[in-house]
Amino acid sequence: MLEYKNNPNSNIVEVAVVGKITAKNLEQVAAQMKADIEKHGHIRVLEEFHSFEGMDPIALWKDAKFGLNHMDKITHVAVIADAKWVQTLASAVGNIFSAKVKVFEHSQAETAKQWLETAPEPNQNSKLEYKSSSDSNVVELVIEGKITESDFDRVIDQFKADLKKHGKLRILEDIRSFEGMDPMALWKDLQQVRLVNDISHVALVADQKWMRTLAEAAGSIVSAEIKSFESSELAAARTWLATA
Repeated sequence: MLEYKNNPNSNIVEVAVVGKITAKNLEQVAAQMKADIEKHGHIRVLEEFHSFEGMDPIALWKDAKFGLNHMDKITHVAVIADAKWVQTLASAVGNIFSAKVKVFEHSQAETAKQWLETAPEPNQNSKLEYKSSSDSNVVELVIEGKITESDFDRVIDQFKADLKKHGKLRILEDIRSFEGMDPMALWKDLQQVRLVNDISHVALVADQKWMRTLAEAAGSIVSAEIKSFESSELAAARTWLATA
């Protein structure tokens, strides 16, 4: 079940997870959380896992639906759990969505609460820049901050135009900073997965090790040849794309 606590004078809400989560239980908590979002605009969430015995299939679907519609209204999440798989999953989610996610063990509960109270607001500035040339099938994406739905719509139109012109594209992704994606931008990104077959090479430039690891893993799944570089190797990445 889920236990929900809020404070009328604060945008910090607490969710305790105990046992199995049902669809009815999730609906109750989602309604309470939605009301707090409407009241405060944005909320910070403390999620404490005492035990977890799974979710009803309908509850899982409703949880995903609620997340897509409201995740951009959650700025910080403190996850308290001793189970390693919960900690790993929470960290992975934090790498994708725009909310700041930090993991704590139960012995660090007070530290988690203090972090939620004092953590600075996330940077709202973002940049998704698209560069291309009419005489080359190499395109460059520069990513800084959070990717929004409008950013994605603008870039995908340019991408499709270049794809129509060249047939196949080579992509350089220069990730200077990454603070997640709006849920709808992520959803639209997943809808474009069929375009992967029209990409022959990808050079990923990023200093974050998890991004390079993810890129290398993706290279074993998709047909495109993927190679990762650190930011100091940007010139080498461009050379590789031009000559591979």
